[in-house]
Amino acid sequence: MGVGIANLFMRPYNFKVWACPTTFMQCGWLGERVAAPDLKKVVKNIIYDQAEGNWGPNATFLFPAVGGTQGIWRAVARNINQERFKFCSTVSEVNTVKNFATLQDGSQISYDYIINTSPIDTFVRMLNPAQSELVKEADGLSFSSTHVIGFGIRGSRPPRIGDKCWLYFPEDDCPFYRATIFSNYSPNNCPASSVSLKTIQFANGNLGDDIEKPGPYWSIMLEVSQSAKFKPVNINTIIKDSIQGCVNTTLMEVFSCF
Repeated sequence: MGVGIANLFMRPYNFKVWACPTTFMQCGWLGERVAAPDLKKVVKNIIYDQAEGNWGPNATFLFPAVGGTQGIWRAVARNINQERFKFCSTVSEVNTVKNFATLQDGSQISYDYIINTSPIDTFVRMLNPAQSELVKEADGLSFSSTHVIGFGIRGSRPPRIGDKCWLYFPEDDCPFYRATIFSNYSPNNCPASSVSLKTIQFANGNLGDDIEKPGPYWSIMLEVSQSAKFKPVNINTIIKDSIQGCVNTTLMEVFSCF
């Protein structure tokens, strides 16, 4: 993409996403997230003063009108035998020879295939027979976490937001790398304007009052990455820092209400 764009956006943004310096990563991590420019198309679009068509997997997408992201998985679950679900249970061991998982209460569940979504270093320690080489390899991996922070705000959306779905932030004046305007996905992702609610806090840090006031409302979701080695996060101040970041980036005004 060139040194200018790399220094201005690619390097700082990807550090904020992965919580790892780009010097430790290969460009393959970009995958299909970055459009490969076509020089002929670029020149043609400039000559004819036209915009390039939609590109990438997120050019268009569907989203539940009700229920948020969880609504997707609830819809999937309704089409599966409910007896196959087991919640609030901890797996203590996975026998990879006889194909069964042992839960913390001693019960066992057999499987044909297993899909693991726990951290790899945690999972390989559950395996029976023990896989010492896998444990050693897993302990050498780097990893990061993401904090997802949501705010419900009274007032109209700032002009810079408009009907945007999300915005990216490579700058260091905010802790988040992406802001998703959740209320733009569906009006059901925030209360109706007629609903009166108390103000919990203002963006300047002042506490709200017990007076219930009507909307309009809108909602925003922020993502903040963290890694122990390269990008620590102060959990005690992450909410305050995120609000200040919204003010710094003009996503909120100082007197925005929560």
